[in-house]
Amino acid sequence: MDNSKNYSLLHIVGTAYRWRKQLLILILTAAIGSAAISLLLPNYYTAIAVFVPTNEEQKLFDSGGNLSLYGGDDAINRVLVFSESSEFTQFMVDSFKLAERYDIDVSTPKGQYQVAKQFKKLCDVQRNKFSGLDLSIQDKDPVQSALMVKAALNKIEDLYRSATAPNKEMIKATYEKSIQDRLGDLKEASDTLAKLRRQYNIYDVGKQSEALSSMLTSTESKLISQQARLFSYIKNKGHKDSIIVTKARIAGAEQRLSMLRGEETFIWGRDSIKYETSMNIYAFNKGRDQIIFFEDKRANLNDEISFFNEQFAKFKAHAYSNVASIILLEPVEVPNIKSYPIRSLIVIGSVLLATFLGMAGILFMDIYNKINWKEVLHEKSTDRS
Repeated sequence: MDNSKNYSLLHIVGTAYRWRKQLLILILTAAIGSAAISLLLPNYYTAIAVFVPTNEEQKLFDSGGNLSLYGGDDAINRVLVFSESSEFTQFMVDSFKLAERYDIDVSTPKGQYQVAKQFKKLCDVQRNKFSGLDLSIQDKDPVQSALMVKAALNKIEDLYRSATAPNKEMIKATYEKSIQDRLGDLKEASDTLAKLRRQYNIYDVGKQSEALSSMLTSTESKLISQQARLFSYIKNKGHKDSIIVTKARIAGAEQRLSMLRGEETFIWGRDSIKYETSMNIYAFNKGRDQIIFFEDKRANLNDEISFFNEQFAKFKAHAYSNVASIILLEPVEVPNIKSYPIRSLIVIGSVLLATFLGMAGILFMDIYNKINWKEVLHEKSTDRS
């Protein structure tokens, strides 16, 4: 005997029609029961606030020095951690006596856990699509839900301030140390520069370089001119006095040239006379690069100190002001429309579930009733023998 059946849609409809009374009773019972139960459920109202944390990070200003008030991903993640913390939950449980409100006995650890669990179920903090945060709390009383959201915002702000206060002090100490270190480097560079200036007699690299070049060129030209004149006097047997005067001028030009080139000894006959001059190309060239290096270093340090002082002043103006740690984008309002339960969905869901279970049941009963159990049992006993 073939017990298999090919159930078409028409057959399923026919089976449902035969069992229509029982199916309708089941559906009506589910609809009436779910409606009655949903009416017994208390209404819950959801108060919502939209906010963003302020910027408490070390990079308080962008590359252009503009103040960035809104915190980034790190600040938002920090707030999310605070909203899940036991300190935040315990504050809300104690402040609003949620154990009594939820009718839970907290004399045992399990009861305390149940109160915290129930609050976390009704409280939600999540990131929205605009990179802000949505804080929502559900309660049977709309006014109470709004008050709880306001208290939660204040507590999150306190936790945020407490967590970022050490960071502010660390940033402050970092700024102060950086400025002091650069002031020390500036003093050292200035002292070294003053020492080099005295050592090499260089006080203005640009002007002295120009003056030395001009003097050297002028002295060399005069020396060549006097040497040519002396040659002309000797060749033409000029006056002896003119020759003596020209030789003296040549000797003076040579001495001046020697001094400009850094040669300090003037030789005249058997006598030696030592001269010193501040206009010394050799000393100038020897000390010029060192002086330029320390002048640039001093200028760079001055620029760095000015920049750090400016940034430090901006940081203190923001970090130690009374600016709130969170910025409300959408203030808290008392909700006037319930958010839960949605009774129509409860009834519709119950009806659909009852219909599905009822159809499954009648199809199973139809298949069961069409099986010849005596024949099936007989076939099994025959197979065993």
